[in-house]
Amino acid sequence: MKKIKNRLVNYLKQRKLILLVTLVYTTIITTVCLHRFWQYEALYYDHGLMETTAYQVSQFKIPLHHREFGKVPIYVDHLYPSLQLVLAPFYWLYNSYETPIVVQSILIGSSVLIAYEVANSLIKNKLMIYALLFAYMFYIGMQNAIIFLVHDITLQIPFLMLLFLALVKNKKRWFFLLLLINLGFKESVSVTMFTLGFCLVLFKKTWRNEGWLTILIATLYGFGAMKFISYLRTINFARLEKFTYTPDFGRQWYQYLINFVDTQQKRETIFVSLASFGFLPLFSPFALLLLIQDWAQRFVLINPYDSYRQGLNLHYNANLVVLLFVGAVFALNKLETKKWYQKVINYHALIIFLLVAIYHRLIYHGPLGLIYNPDFFKITQNMKFMDEFVAKIPRQGKIMVQNNLACRFTHNDLYLLLSEKEFNRVSPDVIALDFRPGQSPTNYWPMNENGMKELAQKLLEDKNYTLIYRESHRFIFVKKGYQGLKSKTTN
Repeated sequence: MKKIKNRLVNYLKQRKLILLVTLVYTTIITTVCLHRFWQYEALYYDHGLMETTAYQVSQFKIPLHHREFGKVPIYVDHLYPSLQLVLAPFYWLYNSYETPIVVQSILIGSSVLIAYEVANSLIKNKLMIYALLFAYMFYIGMQNAIIFLVHDITLQIPFLMLLFLALVKNKKRWFFLLLLINLGFKESVSVTMFTLGFCLVLFKKTWRNEGWLTILIATLYGFGAMKFISYLRTINFARLEKFTYTPDFGRQWYQYLINFVDTQQKRETIFVSLASFGFLPLFSPFALLLLIQDWAQRFVLINPYDSYRQGLNLHYNANLVVLLFVGAVFALNKLETKKWYQKVINYHALIIFLLVAIYHRLIYHGPLGLIYNPDFFKITQNMKFMDEFVAKIPRQGKIMVQNNLACRFTHNDLYLLLSEKEFNRVSPDVIALDFRPGQSPTNYWPMNENGMKELAQKLLEDKNYTLIYRESHRFIFVKKGYQGLKSKTTN
């Protein structure tokens, strides 16, 4: 026990600066994410979907969500048991809608410390280590993934970084445990792990056998996951339907190459990603293969013309930032042995600091910059009227609300307001509508403002529903005979 205490004390003494950086970064992302939730910027797709699955598992229930024809298992879309197993226990400690946001923020914040350990194991130059950490923390793709709130591959970030730490430290048993955990975050991760195994076989002789085993595990898991998802889709959708994200192999070989760079958005993503890390990943064949597979999944094989997947926005760059960081570290491990590079390494580090700062502050206006914008916090205060509206919505029985309100009801019997047709099919006990002018279309998705106005008018004339609240463009209706008005328990 004394030895463990002494080791811990020594570790803390040696890591004062990086521990401080980790603490500050964790505080920043936790604060920004919580305020975005309080400002009703969290949407049911995908934050609410991920949050509800973890909550239901914490209650030992089969995780279900509402689709256009009823409630079906979460796994008809994606398979992410690791997200559920990581988040679910925290609901036992504190049952709140904010719980998974705080947990994910802390875990991502801790990934900075893990990244430091990876870099410190292979790089001598401290200035470059902190330059890469700065790039990692403020890479625009990382920032956009974080503010998208809870998501499977965003939560995976620290576990993917831990996987590479196990590789660097030569901890093979830990490596395979972390391999399984990472695979459990999303079925598409099997492609990344397959490529990682291939890289081990090609470039790391002492890990060649482990590389082959990684390839085998990733292949079996990937095909097994796709078969499982396709099976669930078939039995729940009452028709044979292949897995949605099946790669398209029907093109000519040259089309695949063209699809890497055939849009300005793809070219921008590749260039900015590499530039943010000083183009160092280009000097590591190990990392380059991993980067190519990431971009191939997003740009070439699956929905190659889907702009949401191509850019630096949303959560699609979550895995990429880890691969970029690790690739830069692997490259530096070789470059530091070159005398010519030793003469320029400090200048290179300063350029990375400068480029990332310019991208963050001047070009993309990184969302983590909200932390030093006083108007951002005023918005939270100004949204109190929404808290009051949500508090008036009863929580017993079937509840139907729109995309941005649904995240406040994921612990109840929730039905998303998909269409008037779906409203008629579900016949909810409670329905709340908020179509104040000027809202983002995503607040209504997949409904729209006009559709909600028409539905509100029909409900006003519907003898089966009673209006219990009305204020300008906001309405709450309950079904005739509803008994839940006296019980509005919130979580």
